[in-house]
Amino acid sequence: MSFYTCSPEATGADKDLVRFVEERGPQPLRPDLSAQSFKVLVVDDDEDVHLTTRLALKDLDFSGQQVSFLHAYSSGQAFAMLQAHPDTAVVLLDVVMESEQAGLQLVQRIRDELGLLSLRIILRTGQPGYAPQLDTIARYDINDYKTKGELTREKLFTVLMTALRSYNLLEQLQQLAYRDGLTGLLNRNGLLRDLEHHSCSNCESRGQPLQLALLDIDQFSMLNDTFGAEVGDQLLKTFALRLQQPGCLAAARLGSDHFAVLLSDHADRLLAAPALTAPLLLKGIEYGFSFCTGVATCSPGLSAAELMGYASVALKRAKRQGQGQRVIFTQQLVQDMRHHARLLRDLKQDLDSEGLFLEYQPQIDLRTGKLLGVEALVRWQQRNGQRVPPDQFIGLAEQSGLIIRLGDWVLRQALKDLQSLLQRVPGIRMAVNVSAVQFNQQDFEQKVEHCLLQQGLQGSYLDLEITESVGILGSDAVETKFHKLKDLGITLSIDDFGTGFSSLSYLERLSADRLKIDRSFVAKLDASASGQRIAQMIIGLGQRLNLQVLAEGIETESQLEQLKVMGCHEGQGYLIARPMCLNELEGWIDAWRQ
Repeated sequence: MSFYTCSPEATGADKDLVRFVEERGPQPLRPDLSAQSFKVLVVDDDEDVHLTTRLALKDLDFSGQQVSFLHAYSSGQAFAMLQAHPDTAVVLLDVVMESEQAGLQLVQRIRDELGLLSLRIILRTGQPGYAPQLDTIARYDINDYKTKGELTREKLFTVLMTALRSYNLLEQLQQLAYRDGLTGLLNRNGLLRDLEHHSCSNCESRGQPLQLALLDIDQFSMLNDTFGAEVGDQLLKTFALRLQQPGCLAAARLGSDHFAVLLSDHADRLLAAPALTAPLLLKGIEYGFSFCTGVATCSPGLSAAELMGYASVALKRAKRQGQGQRVIFTQQLVQDMRHHARLLRDLKQDLDSEGLFLEYQPQIDLRTGKLLGVEALVRWQQRNGQRVPPDQFIGLAEQSGLIIRLGDWVLRQALKDLQSLLQRVPGIRMAVNVSAVQFNQQDFEQKVEHCLLQQGLQGSYLDLEITESVGILGSDAVETKFHKLKDLGITLSIDDFGTGFSSLSYLERLSADRLKIDRSFVAKLDASASGQRIAQMIIGLGQRLNLQVLAEGIETESQLEQLKVMGCHEGQGYLIARPMCLNELEGWIDAWRQ
């Protein structure tokens, strides 16, 4: 199996070139029409007919390519011959052989069972009365009908040349209609046609059910943008060749980096093959090759479109789980999709009718116990009284794009409630979570400024908590947004620090105010030395960069004392206070101050 490589002798600018070693193994599924030998099958129970046909058409060629002859002496032999040679171009078929209708019955089997629609069929008969010419042509899918007596050498040559031209044109049209121009694999139309041909309704009789796997190459867009379309195309061609392994009945390219394989055996054997994910060497850097996969198993009565749909559902789930993931379709996935659809519908309705509400969790100075601020946490209680966990509906809102409306509402409501809190605790700050989707809006800073002006608040009362994954949106754009927000007086916290795309250079350039230690690291303080080291590292980093450090999820006295010893500045968690609605929070503040 080949992969991208650089020539060891390359020097200077040549080192930047990516060379592709010739791929060994199965060749592309696309037929090379310019180099093939055209096959003609002669079907007749009379040996003399075979002999005279060979003599009449001796040394025949078509468009510079050789024409070779195959021979069968019965309809059964002919059917088996076409199964073994599905690329046969023309059949010269006797009507009357084992029976008066043997030739006509073979025509139906060729079209219906073998699906050879491009094959040109020329009927020949010495007894035309057995099959009237006009009725036969109207009823059967044949291309010409001649009596043996009228087929002189010149006429036989003409008929055969016409049939070969027709076959060649049809194959070229099939190529355009059913093949991917870049890789030579089937395209979506071709795959659906093959799926229908293999027939899910017959899969039980095969012993091992057919499986359809859809594959999506991880981070292909990034690689294509980095190295250029030419390298991207070569990668796609290489992957197409890798897919054509034993057990693969059909392979297709459905989109840019979206592939499919129809397998006669368990998908695991092919999809887990090391050859499929062999690393690629690009400009001297080894590129780890991986892909996500969704697999659906054929079952009786399942249409090709349904099978494709099931595999697509599985692929979407795999891509949500991360790189290199594989998901097998089950009915549970459908139930999950329906549940998510209902949740999304209800979430939109409740957002429209302001059916959501906020709870607030206090944040304190760990050294003095002073209340510094509160974090706004969105909650959703459905009309039936059941609460939906935030990790379910927030993720759903992000996937659907509803997170922008939800985030806008949270910001407005939190700042409105802040007015009441400032009367009890002057200078208290309001921390509001911002998703990467929200932050990436072009007018995000203007929205925040407008919300502050509506409530008549200074920016210093607002702390925006932004996950560090925002950094991957592009450093220049992120840096510009950070500076605009800080110009409004807003403080900025990096939420869940250490769980995403940590970068020290980002921290320095973005001028953040605070790091939040993720609750998963705080929970490990009581369990392992590694948890202590991570927390200590984040606190030390914050101190060196003059950032405040806030620990989330403090639940035990031991955790609190360790964080104090380490020099952590601020904290929140169940040990201090659980999230509570505004009225409860006001009562808690009164009790806390006493």
